[in-house]
Amino acid sequence: LERIVPAHVLNGPKLGFPVPIRHWLRAGELLDWAYATIAASHAGDLVDLTAVRTMLDEHRGGTSDHSRRLWTVLIFMLWHAIFVEHSITPQIAEPHCPVQL
Repeated sequence: LERIVPAHVLNGPKLGFPVPIRHWLRAGELLDWAYATIAASHAGDLVDLTAVRTMLDEHRGGTSDHSRRLWTVLIFMLWHAIFVEHSITPQIAEPHCPVQL
């Protein structure tokens, strides 16, 4: 690997795998999903949905980076919709394994 990977990368400290949630929630793939999740949520007795929408608006406008807080509360809302509200039923296909033990 020494011939193709720079030494500072090869010998550097282990790093996590960054996910561009900040960008996805600002103007990307997750923005519409985030607004729809907030609008459909019945977790308003646990979470101030207006405050979450305001955070998303601020994040989208670039005035603040609320990506971590938004991601945390959006995933909570998703969990709440699945396990408390029962308004989402995950469709998880049975994996196909060509080999059986």
